[in-house]
Amino acid sequence: MRGILSYQRLVVVLGVLFLGNGLGNGVQAQNPGDDTIGFDVFKQRRDALLDSLGEGTAVLYSRGTQSDTGYRADQNFWYLTGIDEPDAILVLAPLEVDRHVIMLSPRNTEAERWTGMRPALSESLSTVWQMDRVFRTTRLNRTMVSHMKHSPVLHLISGLVSPGSDVPPDMELYGKVTSRIPGVSIKNSSRFIETMRMVKSETEIKAVETAIAVTHRGLTDLLSVLEPGVTEFYLDGVLEESFKRQGAQHMAFPPIVGAGKETTILHYEKKNHDVKAGQLLLLDVGAEWDRYAADISRTIPVDGVFTPEQAKIYDIVLKAQNAAINAVKPGVTVREVHEIARDVIRKAGYIEDFIHGTSHHLGLYVHDVADYGMPLTPGMIITVEPGIYLPDLDIGVRIEDDILVTRNGHRHLSANIPRARADVEAWVQGAKK
Repeated sequence: MRGILSYQRLVVVLGVLFLGNGLGNGVQAQNPGDDTIGFDVFKQRRDALLDSLGEGTAVLYSRGTQSDTGYRADQNFWYLTGIDEPDAILVLAPLEVDRHVIMLSPRNTEAERWTGMRPALSESLSTVWQMDRVFRTTRLNRTMVSHMKHSPVLHLISGLVSPGSDVPPDMELYGKVTSRIPGVSIKNSSRFIETMRMVKSETEIKAVETAIAVTHRGLTDLLSVLEPGVTEFYLDGVLEESFKRQGAQHMAFPPIVGAGKETTILHYEKKNHDVKAGQLLLLDVGAEWDRYAADISRTIPVDGVFTPEQAKIYDIVLKAQNAAINAVKPGVTVREVHEIARDVIRKAGYIEDFIHGTSHHLGLYVHDVADYGMPLTPGMIITVEPGIYLPDLDIGVRIEDDILVTRNGHRHLSANIPRARADVEAWVQGAKK
């Protein structure tokens, strides 16, 4: 019962925090991007998680990847720490004196001459990171034995994996602990961090808004060089260069840049065709800002004007998207939003050509973690992206925007990016001037 009550309380607390940040009435956030997420925010997140756990110990390993900008911790680890350190371990223990402990792998001074200096353990490091203690990972076994004496419960917070997957390091550790210390139990508490990530704070919303603004500028820069004969990969390069010039180090996902028949391929990747006159160009792209993703799709007439057949399909998709966006409000489910878009396309006679879902949650990941059975609540951000795909006509149309759920309904975060057919045509023609 404690876990159920804690879960419900966490949902309520997150909703109250969102409504108290000034955005619950649909008020525009001011100067998006001015604020970055500080270590005080990461500590607040850990405190909320600790309160939900109530007892025991939770261990989270940094399971990140190397990128062209260095090591990037996985989303859950970064969400709770803001720390990009390979092989780091977070230990959370609600009933211990040191509730927040970060453990770093031992230093190798010879290796650091090649890869860069790593932090030394110090009181000042604990203060900056807002951790109770900073240790080396060699301390983990001793810490686990000590904690299990006081509160023999282990919480899984990293998330569930399929039976065929490799055993994640936290579950491997928990298995060793339970096989050696009698009476220790394991609880699945991954829903807590999942729920926390679904509801965005004001700072998170600003990061998404900035990612959208960067994406808008990048799309306009792409359109400025769009003409028959350019290659899809050249357009992709212009987009990436624009993002980086604006300060976004990463794309939120590999962009889709496809023309003609490739507009009908949902996850088109090759980008090796020339753009031709009279074609449509489908762009599904998003910048990343302070780890948060934008996800925008626009369908563009290469010549700057839609043909009659292209215009017909475009207007149906836009009508479906508008109906779905207008339905977004607290209490509605993602499935209900999807069915509203489907109904418009069904009545137009193209339901068999709408072959994907309408919405997904957006945040630290473009398809962010979420409980899709949970009704929408203030602070959630979802996409709305209906589409119609007609390979025989070389016509694929998808329009995607990012929508914030507010107390009284929703706010269209990407409303400044042209969507109406005439506005898109003017955008294409104006970008070339």
